[in-house]
Amino acid sequence: MAANLLQVERLSISVGGGAGRVVSDTGKPLLAVDDISFTIRAGEIVGIAGESGCGKTLTALSIPALLPEGVGRVGGSIVFDGVDLGALPPHELTARRGKDISMIFQEPMTSLNPLLRVGRQIAESLELHGETDRALVRQKTLDIMRQVGLPDPVRLAAMYPHQLSGGMRQRVMIALAIVCGPRLLIADEPSTALDVTIQAQILRLLRRINRERGVAILFISHDLALLSRVCDRMLVMYAGKIVEEGAASDLFTAPVHEYTRGLIGSIPDRSRKGMALVNIPGKVPSLEELGGIRDGCPFAPRCYAAVETCLTHFPKPTMLNAHHRVHCVHAGARHG
Repeated sequence: MAANLLQVERLSISVGGGAGRVVSDTGKPLLAVDDISFTIRAGEIVGIAGESGCGKTLTALSIPALLPEGVGRVGGSIVFDGVDLGALPPHELTARRGKDISMIFQEPMTSLNPLLRVGRQIAESLELHGETDRALVRQKTLDIMRQVGLPDPVRLAAMYPHQLSGGMRQRVMIALAIVCGPRLLIADEPSTALDVTIQAQILRLLRRINRERGVAILFISHDLALLSRVCDRMLVMYAGKIVEEGAASDLFTAPVHEYTRGLIGSIPDRSRKGMALVNIPGKVPSLEELGGIRDGCPFAPRCYAAVETCLTHFPKPTMLNAHHRVHCVHAGARHG
């Protein structure tokens, strides 16, 4: 079994000021990500699923220390290849971004520089990480564009982002992310804004990059069906907590947490033709609303099976098998 490339332990992220905003009745910081732990092995694809506002993107951004202003890590550790990233000085952390850890963002038009030709943007990444031979930089730029499926790279390299289609821009983003040979690729909803045909092409490309280059991938999405086709393992997040995790096949075919069940039940499926899709009542709570149920299961207010203890205690994990665990008081009764 491959060793852990990334180990996240008890990660907590607060929003609003250096120590986080406080809830008036408890005096505790409001946590957008609350005490989560997970690992990614070398060469593995791990997915994080959940509705918007569940903390998926903040979790991803915290790994390369790209959290926005006013959002900060207030607990836990992030260890990459045996090195605690939080203990690195800024210049060493900057050196690892792009070279060891890269990120693909959801919307290329807001991530690519609109004033630079796409070839220059890819070349610039190589130069920032020490490549000084201009001829070699150009060759590597064109080679990586070919490898991600961009036709006629010489012509496309001279174009600006707005001159490319959405699918081509996403391929440029992928080329930019992998050109320096990272070991971990973080993909934040990389295919959401694309039509289904282009989406399938991007997913095949990411799987090929994983297979041929051995790059580990952390894949963020709200779409469990998509993650089940791409990932080895999946984590299900709700309101800053990981509520269930396991092999993709286990979570999709035998979900245990009511939130996971609801997400899967809301996916149209031929086997359930004519049957009503699951509707999860309510919405993801705001941070202020979450403060009132901080010690309990955050999904309890939306869960039909919630009991009194769900409102006051977040359950310890129940291990269903070597890879499948869930935080739910009903786990034993539902499994098997």
